[in-house]
Parts: sequence; structure tokens; C-alpha cells
Amino acid sequence: MNDYTVIGAGIGGTACSVLLSKKYKTTLFEKEPYLGGCASTFQRGNYFYNSGATTFAGYKEGTFLYKFFKENNIEFNKKLLDSSLTVLIGDKKIKRLRDFDSFIFEINQAFPNKKNLEFYTLIYNINKEFFQINDYYYSNKNLFSKLSSLYSFKTLFKKFYSYLFIKADKFINGFFQGISKEYLDFIDNQVLIVAQAKTNEVNFLTCALALGYQFMPNYYIYGGMGSIFEAMSEKIQDLRVNEFIQKIERTKNSFIVHSNKTTIESKNIVLNSSLFESSCLFEDKQIKEYISKYKKFDLGVSAFMVYFKINTNRIFDSHYQIILDNILENTISNSLFVSFGSNDDIKMKGSITVSIHTKNSFWYENTKEKKQELKDIIKKIICQKLNIKEDEIIKCFAATPLTFKRYINRTSLGGIAVKFNNFVFRLPSNDTPIKGLYNVGDTTFAAQGWPGVMLGVQNFQRLI
Repeated sequence: MNDYTVIGAGIGGTACSVLLSKKYKTTLFEKEPYLGGCASTFQRGNYFYNSGATTFAGYKEGTFLYKFFKENNIEFNKKLLDSSLTVLIGDKKIKRLRDFDSFIFEINQAFPNKKNLEFYTLIYNINKEFFQINDYYYSNKNLFSKLSSLYSFKTLFKKFYSYLFIKADKFINGFFQGISKEYLDFIDNQVLIVAQAKTNEVNFLTCALALGYQFMPNYYIYGGMGSIFEAMSEKIQDLRVNEFIQKIERTKNSFIVHSNKTTIESKNIVLNSSLFESSCLFEDKQIKEYISKYKKFDLGVSAFMVYFKINTNRIFDSHYQIILDNILENTISNSLFVSFGSNDDIKMKGSITVSIHTKNSFWYENTKEKKQELKDIIKKIICQKLNIKEDEIIKCFAATPLTFKRYINRTSLGGIAVKFNNFVFRLPSNDTPIKGLYNVGDTTFAAQGWPGVMLGVQNFQRLI
């Protein structure tokens, strides 16, 4: 019998499997032949692409992310970036530089304002202080556990109380004593990348943490994001790829996991599958009722992706955000996130990943026609804004939420939006009221991306 069986090899599932493999009999199941989920690297034809616009941020001494890789001797080839993102908005080009003074010069050139230095100093200090606090955990196993874990957040509450209960747009407007529509659109779209919501939907603490990720170390990963998972996989006790979980039975003291190839009994289950789409794995009434409680947080938001392979020796920045005047049809966003393979990366050179927010419901009908139409629109924008010529494009194809459902078995991407009315303690924890059932990933505590999901992994480690 297994001690732990992990379902899904995204960031959370793979990291948990590494930690569990050191002490417990552990198996990790992954439907695809490669690990990573939304953060994976896949091959199509002769070329490789990153599945999503994932960035590797927050890898610095003092964080759990850094500690995890160092303590487990996991090495991968990376390059520290001076700029996390280049933003194109109107006729402006703004680099979100890691160096504070250089960024202040950059933002003052684009959006002159006497309060800029004071505002971004506040953002910088909030982020620095937030990540120094590490004495909290979050449990949702029962009422006593939840209240106890709430008390553990006392330091965070005391430090950031004044930012928790004010909407970000209200705070920003008051701070700047009025802000231009274009400047707010710039800030909104930076926050959207991290929080999956804009400033009128989040509190100012969430906004500050989203804006502050540029001041963290951001890295380019050679060989694609998948190379991180390849390095992690070497530390996993029992890894089973190309195995799809058909159902999980709950017994009195264990779970019976049925894949398309085998059956395993396990004392504990760790779900790295999207919480919203995990209900179908179970017949147990209590588990189904628990999962259904959080269905209200599933807004059916996902991503529409366009992948390019181009042939050029021109040098591009690693990441761009292109902010448009209007929301594109069949999307819910006016910004594109664009990631480039580096010219000195043999495997990924000329590979481009483009993403934009959309809703699942847009793609249930006339998918083929809408997919082609939106792909062509995005292709035209990318070529115009980044000066890519048509004859430089070797491959160009797109993916809808239904494509992701087919390959990584989840339709909604990007995790739970950290909105003002979705206060963190209403969100799913990494433990559950069901003995032996745990969750990790971007649909549970704490948030999406490497820093957020790994905070959830740290929380899971504390809970067990």
C-alpha cells in the first residue's frame, strides 16, 4: 500500500512528490508523457513550445521556492533577467526592470507623475516585508483547525491590515490624487497577470504583491519550462506517465486508485488536478459535496493560446505584454502575454507562446471557425507590434480551453482569481475535512504561478 498517491504532475504535484518521496512510499500519476501541466514544454513536429506563458519568478534566498530546489539538489540551466516584462501600450514601451532606480526612470518617461517614486517604493517595501514573514499556515480540515490557522496569520494581519480592506483602484486613485486612464490600464494589466483580476476587483495588498513580482529575480529557463520538471522527476520515487486516472474509490481507511493501466491502494491522495474538475473522479458523496462547495469560485476563465516557430536571428526580450485599445472578440482581455525562446537556447530558439484570457463558454460552439479567426487576429497583432515578417514564420497554431481539456484534463486555466470578495480564508486549503485527501495547485491556497503554488506546497508540508 502507498503512503501517498499524487494525481497530476503540475508544479504542485511534482514538488509534493519530490518532498514525499524522501520519507514515504509515493507514486505520481501523470496523464501526458511529460510533466508540468500548464507549465510544461511540449513537442509538435520537430519543434518545442512552452504550454503556457509561465514565468520563473521569486527564486531567491529566503523563499521556500529557493529552499526547495537547493535542499533537494535540483539543478537546471537558467539565466537571470534584468527585465521581467516589456510592456507595449499605445506608442509607449516600458520595461519592468528588476533594478529599482532604473525602473523609476522608465515609468517616469512613460507616465510622468510626482508620486511615482513614493508609490513604487511602497510596492517594493510591501513585497520585501511580506516574503520575510513565514510563520503562518492555513488549514480547512475542521472549524478548530481553521481558527487556529487564522491566528497564525496575526503577523501578516497586523503588518498589512490597512491594505486588506480597501479596493486597489480606490487606493491608487487616492494615492495619486487622480490617475490617467492609460496609466491605470497599464497597472490593471500588470495585476491581471498575477491575480487574474484587475484593480477594481482586488484589495491593495494583492495589487501590491502582483506589481512587485518584477522586483523579484525572474529567470529565463533553458530548454523550456519542462526542463525544470525533468530535473525534479529524478527525485521522485515512483513516476508513472501516460497513465490516466479513471476513478478513485474511498474505503474506510484508504483510497483505491484506478488508472487505465493499474490499480493502487493508498492511505492518502494528493490532487494536483483542478479542484473544480476533480469531482468526476469520485463517487463518494462527502467528497463530491466538499468539492461542490467551491464550484462558485470557478468562473470558467481560461486562456486562448497561439504558438509560433519563427526563423530569425533578431534578438527579442524574454517576455512582452501588448496592451490593446479594446478587448478582442471571444476573449475577456485587451492584453496579450508573449514569451520568446532565447537565441542561445538551441531547443527553444524561435519558439513563441502567446496567451490571452478567455471564457470556456465561448468555445462550445463554432470552435473551428472562431479559433481560426482569433488566431489570425493575434498573429497579425504580433507581427505588427514586434516587427515579425510573414516569411519568418515556420509554424503557427492555436489552442482553446477545449484543447487543454484534451491534453492536460483541465479546461479552466490560471487558478482562482484573488478578488476582493474571494478573501483568502474562503478559498480551499491544501487539506480537507476528508481524512487522507489533500489538494495542491493553483485552484487552492495560495495562488497561481511558481511563487503561489509553491507557497501551497509549503503549506501542505506543514499540514502533514
